[in-house]
Amino acid sequence: MSGDRLAPAAGRMAAALGLVAVLGWPIAATAWQAVRGAGAPSGSFALIDAGAFGREASLVAGPAVETLRVSGAAVLGALAIGLPMAVLLSRTDLPGRRLLRAAMALAVFVPMPILVAGWLGGFGGAGYGQLFGREPLLKGWPGAAFVHAVAGVPWVALLSGIGLRAVPPELEESALLDLPAWRVLLGVSLRGAAGAIVGSAVLVAALTAGDMTVTDLLLVRTFAEEAYVQYGLGRPPAAVALVAIPPALTIGLSLLVAGRLVLRVDPARIASASAASREWRLGAWRWPIGLLAWLVSAALFVPPVLAMAWRAGRVGGDAAAGVSPSWSPGGLGASLSYAAAEVRGPLLETAAVAAVGASLSVLLAWGLAWLCRRPGPWRWATLLSASLLLALPGPVAGMALLQAYLPVAPVSDSLAIVALGYVMRTLPFALLVLWPAVRGIPAALLESAEVDGHGPTGRIARVALPMTAGPVGASWLVGFVLATGELPITNLVSPAGTDPLTKFLWGQMHFGVDSRISAVGLVLLAAFAGAGALAVGACRWAYRGSRSG
Repeated sequence: MSGDRLAPAAGRMAAALGLVAVLGWPIAATAWQAVRGAGAPSGSFALIDAGAFGREASLVAGPAVETLRVSGAAVLGALAIGLPMAVLLSRTDLPGRRLLRAAMALAVFVPMPILVAGWLGGFGGAGYGQLFGREPLLKGWPGAAFVHAVAGVPWVALLSGIGLRAVPPELEESALLDLPAWRVLLGVSLRGAAGAIVGSAVLVAALTAGDMTVTDLLLVRTFAEEAYVQYGLGRPPAAVALVAIPPALTIGLSLLVAGRLVLRVDPARIASASAASREWRLGAWRWPIGLLAWLVSAALFVPPVLAMAWRAGRVGGDAAAGVSPSWSPGGLGASLSYAAAEVRGPLLETAAVAAVGASLSVLLAWGLAWLCRRPGPWRWATLLSASLLLALPGPVAGMALLQAYLPVAPVSDSLAIVALGYVMRTLPFALLVLWPAVRGIPAALLESAEVDGHGPTGRIARVALPMTAGPVGASWLVGFVLATGELPITNLVSPAGTDPLTKFLWGQMHFGVDSRISAVGLVLLAAFAGAGALAVGACRWAYRGSRSG
């Protein structure tokens, strides 16, 4: 009995230590360097003064403009395409909508380096020749915004679609008595899904502002790119931290507000979002709109794949003789065979570490979701932590991990620090999957277990864990796939002698996207598509089971 009384306190302590290890201590170590200032004597304490900000003003003003341009354009582009797709795929009888939803879900799991290899390798300046002509089509900040907008469309379509399906159907039915369908859609459905729509837009902004994969290749000085460059040049952590403060605070506060809106939603409506939502009939426009939706989706997903296949199959040639490489099915097959052998080692190494990172992320996310079942400080702490983890630019998160754990050799000199980086990046998404399931556990079942004599540990073991087994598996697969494709943190923290998958691919891309790198991209795309399909299927099965249960 005494053990049962101590279990809740031990659980809260474990969750708190997990947050400190993943976020609190890295943030504190970086903040300490920023507060001390680059020129502060060792052991002294000095608040950041105007002079420190003045010295780093040039590092903030330029990246601020570029980050706003790239993130703003990416969000607008993602909303312009993703929101209509969300309405069509989640609330209408569009032909093939289930297949398109599955394609959108799979696209979420495609790592940015693979997306960049396709788009910039065929249409940007990263390749040795362009798919159409010789002048790059994607360059500068518009090119970076375009690639991030394409990557953001699936997030907007899926998250906004969940919000649209979670609108209480009785509100729409009541409004239809007095208003036409299009006004109900605008005034009731979209308004009811405003939290999900805003949340998806802020998420796209956070993912765009925190990534340097595209901007580094296109030489666009966003905050993430500037932090990465400054840290790579050996600038003191204070300078890099000052570069990261503006976007982290702005995006973090926006995510905090969006998360607060999400917390107000009934978890039962999220878990069973498609159970009772009204399906709007498109009538005579069904097939024309369906064709348009398919064409738009094809324009988003097909060109990078075709570009990589085109480039991977172009082999042979003789530069000295002026003979260009030529495409052939045999050349494509040979390139793919070589690429599969080349990536086997990095893929297996990364998968092993990603499995550990995903397991730690799910364990911490489940505990936090359980502690957040009731209103209180844990909800705010969890929401704040998730917001900060999403808002931190990837290079800054990697730098923070190094600042925190560099003195701890068993961590910093091993793949353990990479696993911690994976937890930093996947914890918010594990919470996104687990929160509705854990919070949606019927209180009556827990009370019945308590009446039967089960303490806190027994209620978790006999009720909560069995009821959330499906979502736990789904969140692990989601975390595993996302961790395997993580680059900005991994690129900074991976120890010497290790070769994580995305770092290997991205490093090779700096020498140009040739047939070899394009073939590697195609092989990895197939691997991530398979893993992503498992994750999507697990999510569907888990929440379908929760509805039937």
